[in-house]
Amino acid sequence: MGWIVNGNIPVRTNGKVNDKTTVDKITFFNNLRNYDFTPEEVSKIAQTLQDRHLIQSFILPNTPQCKPIEQYLEDFWNFSKSPYVREKKLRGQSIHRDYCMALMTRLRTYWFPLLAGKSVGEITRENINQIFTDDSVANLAPKTINSIVSAITIPMKWAYLHGLTNNNCYDGIIKCSAKSAKRNVLTLEQAMSVFCTEWENDTAKLANMLAFYTGMRQGEIAALRLEDIGTDRIYIRHSWSKYEGLKETKTNESREIKIPPQLRDMLIVQANMNPHGEGIKGFVFYGLNPKHPTDPKNWLKYLHRALKNIGYSNPKEICFHAWRHLWCSRVCDLISDKRVVMTGSGHKTEFMLDHYAEHLETEHALETLEKAQEQIFLPIIKKAENITDVDVQIIEDAEQIA
Repeated sequence: MGWIVNGNIPVRTNGKVNDKTTVDKITFFNNLRNYDFTPEEVSKIAQTLQDRHLIQSFILPNTPQCKPIEQYLEDFWNFSKSPYVREKKLRGQSIHRDYCMALMTRLRTYWFPLLAGKSVGEITRENINQIFTDDSVANLAPKTINSIVSAITIPMKWAYLHGLTNNNCYDGIIKCSAKSAKRNVLTLEQAMSVFCTEWENDTAKLANMLAFYTGMRQGEIAALRLEDIGTDRIYIRHSWSKYEGLKETKTNESREIKIPPQLRDMLIVQANMNPHGEGIKGFVFYGLNPKHPTDPKNWLKYLHRALKNIGYSNPKEICFHAWRHLWCSRVCDLISDKRVVMTGSGHKTEFMLDHYAEHLETEHALETLEKAQEQIFLPIIKKAENITDVDVQIIEDAEQIA
């Protein structure tokens, strides 16, 4: 005992060297067993071990770190009660319910099986990097994989910054190169053939024609109401979301786009067939429920059938959004000033471009766009136009009511 207390244990000539640190460790471990530590002191000890890379992570009892990871992530991406969503809104930043739902689906599909049984404080960078070796994601598109990674790194970063975990498990995660595959777009000649062939559904044909002529997004077309149809233009004020219903446009800003009388008349006829009696608040592309437009998925289904009718080799490679790409591409061929194009397309992605666009005379931009649209798209609309005398009478009656 004297050797231990005084720290002068003799060195064995035929054994390993025992120095004073051995005695210090014995004393240290004895103290750990006997001392009463506060939670703060326990955390400091564990943090020291983690800083020295002797442990990967630690979880203190009765702390937020103990929360099961599945429960934390479910709450995080719950649009109605998420503290993250609440913070975004308080800061005036945009976040939508369908975005949260999409990432929640990613979590349930890919992350819950990998992280089952773990708590928030246990998740490490190594756990996150597991996804890149998972067979279930090996053949997914890079953009999809990055979305899967974001579904976990965003909530874990928030947890780290708010003291819910001591692990920075989001920095240093190398995402995939997210170069998107080139979208297939029809030529103007193919568009002419599509709109001149027989369609099984006239409403779907009109929705596709409107996207072709204006470059509007699918949700913006679905959200159109009779009050949005002007004398020579469409007022794009809303978008339609499966999860949120009628909401603001993607950029949270309204815009206008001019249309020819032929297209306006077809839209008025379509709107006046709405059986729900909601007047100018009624959807142009109405559904069975007066509070919902028709399902936009049908527009793509009938587009694919029309493409098949004209002998297009692979109709499935064309999506509804391809009309927007066609519109932007062909309009940019005629208009070099991108600020003018953005007036119609509603793109708001580059800060400096937005800054200069604010000083552009909107009506002048719309007139410039109108000339380009009439030159590119109107011949096809005229070719495909097929309004009966009955339709004309409906239009005249509607105008008298207005």
